[in-house]
Amino acid sequence: MLSFQGIGATSGKGSGIAVIHKKAVGKLHEKYYADEAKEVFFEIRELALAEIDGLMELCHECEEKDILIAHKLMLNDTEVSDYIFKEIDQGEDLIKAIKNVQSVYFQQFEAMENEVFSSKALDVEEVFDRLINNIKKQDKFKAINKNFILICDELLPTMIYDYPLEYLKGIIVKNGTFFSHGVIIAKSKQIPVVIGLGFDIVKIKANDYLVVDGLTGKVVLISE
Repeated sequence: MLSFQGIGATSGKGSGIAVIHKKAVGKLHEKYYADEAKEVFFEIRELALAEIDGLMELCHECEEKDILIAHKLMLNDTEVSDYIFKEIDQGEDLIKAIKNVQSVYFQQFEAMENEVFSSKALDVEEVFDRLINNIKKQDKFKAINKNFILICDELLPTMIYDYPLEYLKGIIVKNGTFFSHGVIIAKSKQIPVVIGLGFDIVKIKANDYLVVDGLTGKVVLISE
């Protein structure tokens, strides 16, 4: 049994197997068609909405929140989902369907004479990009079906949404600060976080069983 001392950034304790966060690489996504594509769409839309809710918790200005609210409205717009489903019914896979609809909406906004509206084209693009980026998270969600502790070098604001929250029982960060947006979001989700573990973090291997204390900053490796 090994123990490491970091800095407690939240509160509470958690335990589970170690999952090492790795940056996504640009490999081809799995393709989804027909009814399966529609089911996955609802999954990635809920994930995208949860990400936006997390970002809204960090907003201090009404103008920032208004932008994100607009993103949520577009994601919840039945016209958008119906348009995507129409593309799917015509034989397109999910990613292609989303990209097709994204292109139509982007061009519509970009062509508007009013600069206030034409400038929203990039917001439209971001909304659909968020959906596409969440497709590659599906395999990760399916692969993790037990309590785990996330191990990462830095905790980015929406990183926790890359993983199934119902099994995420703690986070260990090599660096990090109390004021990072990732820590703030984890705290709002009542997830224990230990930061500043430094080079000791390399001693933790995938599937090691860990106990973390978000208050004291102590990490215990029960078994290897």
